[in-house]
Amino acid sequence: MWHLYPLRIRDGRRRALFEHLRVSGIRVQVNYLPVYRHPVYADLGYQRGMCPVAEDYYAQEISLPLFPDLADADVDRVIDLIRGFVGA
Repeated sequence: MWHLYPLRIRDGRRRALFEHLRVSGIRVQVNYLPVYRHPVYADLGYQRGMCPVAEDYYAQEISLPLFPDLADADVDRVIDLIRGFVGA
């Protein structure tokens, strides 16, 4: 069962898109944190910056809502809001 739809925003505007969607009632989140940044790994010597590709992805990813009752009209609304934001 899919429950998230990850979206990658490469232009440094993830926070702005996040806020734009939240203000519009879209419950986006940031769900992917590089595994080694979880607190349990700190005691093992892992530090930020050790995996720059994972760090870059983390800085660019937001998750769009995805659930069984999501209507096609809701999907279209999310798409329109994102397209309007990125200027597509």
